[in-house]
Amino acid sequence: MSWPAPTGEPIRPDAGGSTPLPGEPSNSQPPPGPARLAPPQPHLPPTVVQPVPTMPIPAQSPSPIQTLQLADSGPSGLARVSERSGQPVRPWTIWVTAALMFAAAITVTVGLLVAMWAMASPWVEVGDNEWSKVDKFNEATWLTAQFPSEPASTWRVFFAIVCCAIAVLVAGVASVVGYYAFAGYRWTRIGALVAIGVSLSSLLLSLMAAVSIAFVALGAAPLWLPATKRFFARWHLIRHPEIAYAEPIEQVFYGPLARYR
Repeated sequence: MSWPAPTGEPIRPDAGGSTPLPGEPSNSQPPPGPARLAPPQPHLPPTVVQPVPTMPIPAQSPSPIQTLQLADSGPSGLARVSERSGQPVRPWTIWVTAALMFAAAITVTVGLLVAMWAMASPWVEVGDNEWSKVDKFNEATWLTAQFPSEPASTWRVFFAIVCCAIAVLVAGVASVVGYYAFAGYRWTRIGALVAIGVSLSSLLLSLMAAVSIAFVALGAAPLWLPATKRFFARWHLIRHPEIAYAEPIEQVFYGPLARYR
């Protein structure tokens, strides 16, 4: 018969024992005491929530949105004012004038470019892949044809500058008249007559540039029609409103009144 080797641990009693060893905490529980009962709560009646009476809200119709009302149209005989933009409505005469004036400016510009191309391109095609150097500077415009000049001369530079100045002057005057007529300026009626006179200088260039004379003349005519007159009058009233002055006060008494003396 063999015995287990000593491990150095104290021999414990059975698990069911109640005697602890020295130095160990006791696992025994104190005996349960009598159960503590909660104090009785008083019996309260249930709370009844009374509904809060509400006042019926009368149905209201939506109020219209307040918008800015246009001012009085002024005296009769003026163009109608657009409710959308607040500006006078442009009649068809203004659209025609602006289109023709800008067409004149484009025409004289194209005529100048064609003439300058002829001045700067002496080579012409005479056959299949055959080119010949022909001086066409003197044939490019009516002005250069009246005053022939030699190649590489100072006169050719002068004539080229004059042709450019003529085209710029005609196109500029026509464009200014068309733009300001579209904007509603009355002086463009006189400006259109000036533009006709200036456009006559395009005869010094070429036939293509001279077509601008017809465009300017046709664009100046609608400016003298009644619809255009009413349009200009409306714009003049908007830009230069009439100022109403108060009547002068006469018999002004200075100093304390007699009843206060």
